[in-house]
Amino acid sequence: MLKRFPSVMSGLAVAIAIVLTGAASAMAEVAFELKYPEESKATVQSEAVVDQTLTLAGQDIVTKSTTFAVSTSTIGKRAEDGSLAVVDKVDVFQSELNINGTKIQFDSANPDKKADLPQLEPLLDIYRAVTKFPITKVFDAKNKLTATKLPEGEFEKLSDLAKDQLDPEKMKKATEQLHSFLPDGPVKEGDTWERSTESNLGSGQVMSFRSKYEYKGTVEQDGRKLDKIDGKAFEVSLAINGNPMLQLTKSDLKIKESSSTILFDRERGHVVSRVSKVRIDGPLTLTING
Repeated sequence: MLKRFPSVMSGLAVAIAIVLTGAASAMAEVAFELKYPEESKATVQSEAVVDQTLTLAGQDIVTKSTTFAVSTSTIGKRAEDGSLAVVDKVDVFQSELNINGTKIQFDSANPDKKADLPQLEPLLDIYRAVTKFPITKVFDAKNKLTATKLPEGEFEKLSDLAKDQLDPEKMKKATEQLHSFLPDGPVKEGDTWERSTESNLGSGQVMSFRSKYEYKGTVEQDGRKLDKIDGKAFEVSLAINGNPMLQLTKSDLKIKESSSTILFDRERGHVVSRVSKVRIDGPLTLTING
């Protein structure tokens, strides 16, 4: 942390102090820790935009989607064993999907509205489940995630497609990966580290990324000192597992463009903002129906 020096110090003393303090600051290491203050609430707003072109047999299938969500996390009180429950509830969820001109819209304010095409109802069932059921995350005394779960008995009632997306183990992995960008230990400005993450696309499709992160030091925002971390995905791959109707025989996907900027409040122990984008290009060879 930079020190403030009284104005009565001589010019030479100030100059020496600035040099020494600057050198110490540049070499200082900082540690990142997620914090969950008991009996508190936090609101998270997220937006996502997807623009995809898939060419099959010379024909382009253009898919565009926008998603806006607001959720509330309610942190409970630690139990005698130190465990802590955090309940996430989606308050607002709006999505619009356009596949070659066919639109699918969902708004949590009117969740029972049917899809224009009956075959698209299973997708809306996932959105309905996401907005209807709170998700409970359980942490141990050291704030390590131990479980994620829906309300008791609700998972068994879901459709197969919704079960795939809301599987407790998959949700646990997704939650862990949400903060996997954090370094394992103390870092100083300019330090870098790498991470591997996976994204569940449904129907057995899993997209894997390899990303590199760099600690960029601190920035000021709204009167608070925040830590800035920049990231960039440099490797991507696709796998299809357990889907007899769709098999991947060849893939040569490449990252064409990628960037991520994360602002972290070390004092409060949470992410303030995260802006990410990635553009992927390359051929895929698929076998459909064996």
